[in-house]
Amino acid sequence: MTLTTEKTNKPAFSPWVVMFFIAIPVFLGSLDLTVVSAFLPELIAELGLPFDTGLDDAAWIVTGYLLAYTVGLTFTGRLSDLLGRRAIYIVCMLLFIVGSVIVATAAYHPTEWLNSLYRRLGLRMDIGYVTLHIIVFGRVISALGAGALVPVSLALAGDMFPPERRARPLGLIGAIDTLGWVLGHLYGALVVQVVHWHWLFWINVPFILLALWGILYALRQVPERRVKGHFDLLGTVLIAGALASLSIGLGANLEMSAMAGSFEDLSALPPYAAPVLLTGALMFIAFLFVEARVRDPLVHLGMFRRRNLALAAIINLFIGYCLFIGLVSVPILVNVRQESIATLQQAALEVGILLSGLTVPMAIAAIPGGWLSDRIGIRNTVLLGLGLSLIGFGLIWQTWTLDISSAIVAAQMAVVGVGIGLTFSPISAAVINSAHDEERGVASALVIILRLVGMTISVSSLTTYGLYRVNALASAASDAATAGGAFDANAFLVVYANSTVTVLGEMGLIGVVLCGVALIPAFFLDKTAAPPPKD
Repeated sequence: MTLTTEKTNKPAFSPWVVMFFIAIPVFLGSLDLTVVSAFLPELIAELGLPFDTGLDDAAWIVTGYLLAYTVGLTFTGRLSDLLGRRAIYIVCMLLFIVGSVIVATAAYHPTEWLNSLYRRLGLRMDIGYVTLHIIVFGRVISALGAGALVPVSLALAGDMFPPERRARPLGLIGAIDTLGWVLGHLYGALVVQVVHWHWLFWINVPFILLALWGILYALRQVPERRVKGHFDLLGTVLIAGALASLSIGLGANLEMSAMAGSFEDLSALPPYAAPVLLTGALMFIAFLFVEARVRDPLVHLGMFRRRNLALAAIINLFIGYCLFIGLVSVPILVNVRQESIATLQQAALEVGILLSGLTVPMAIAAIPGGWLSDRIGIRNTVLLGLGLSLIGFGLIWQTWTLDISSAIVAAQMAVVGVGIGLTFSPISAAVINSAHDEERGVASALVIILRLVGMTISVSSLTTYGLYRVNALASAASDAATAGGAFDANAFLVVYANSTVTVLGEMGLIGVVLCGVALIPAFFLDKTAAPPPKD
């Protein structure tokens, strides 16, 4: 670590030290996306809500965070281009802190204040629901800051590192963001075993303040970069509405339900899905119409004429889709084998360990992915990563049975995780290096948004497919169980469990096909990620 004493364009610390401070809020913000799953039943009981209806109401703690997180992604990259990275970064982290404090103190003064307001308006509400409303509000405030941090962090990394050295820091941020929300439920479960769930949000405050100090101190002598232009409010509203409609229409809480560990726990698309998705499609069409005509668009559509950016965007959709195949498959496999597991706590521990076999190698592989991008090129690194993922999914397709050992499952998950992790750095570099300086914040947001869209489509379509296939196979299982006239419940359960594992293997085949398809655009990527010429 080296300090400077005069005005300079370089940070006061090594850029990699600054990256450490940048990674802290990105990780905490993504952890909070799924951390609620660890204490949601406890919260419902603590608030005195009826479990049957309270669970649906409390689900907005997750849904509200996801939607606000997505909305925050859409426009803050552009704002950081116009107003400067540090100004937006400070606002984002303050929002995250304020939201965390509101959630942590929800049962006290905030509830008293809101209940008093409701009474003035003539409303008499159960105090538990008043507290729930405060928690949802605090979560939305936190998510607006947390989601916004990701593209601004990517853009900051793009500012600090030259194009030929961006792959590693960019991939690291993407991996940390993904790793955080995957580990959120496990992190929350461990913390609530020791302290009250309030501390999950109090913990955020000192770490965010530390990160804020580190970044501001390190960059205090680095001039802010600002571009000229106007903020595209109409385009922002349209794309935020389109993405929110996609999340709501496809089932914003299916990500949480998928990790419950059974196709039976997953509901089909909500009854309002069709009109919401249609509204989202119309808003997206309107967004394209507006962006093609305004002087300073939120997203310059000409960016997608650049080959590397367009191809990397397509590949990122596939990566997001394939990532969720592993995240859905492991909990379901553990669930159908629960007879061999003594307690639900042991089942949850096994799920956490097996998912770590996917996510930890994925995060670790992002670093050598950047190193490889610098040496063998972006295209070859992406091809290598997709090829490894294809092999891993192929092993799942061919080898998964009801009695497959956990060690083999973890090894196969690691192959998939390493493959996906290797793509993070080169894909991020391909997108961000394809953008001009004034577009870097927007390009940074595209990296995360496209992966999130792929994941959203994945969990919904996999749920629909899984329900259909398991029900079809279960019908055959029922016929087999009633052979001879009497229904054999044990025979039915065995056949049903095997049918479920068969479907999980078929999901592995879907992963093989999608990785194979993604290899096609990957082959046409440029080997390097040189900045583009002016359009």
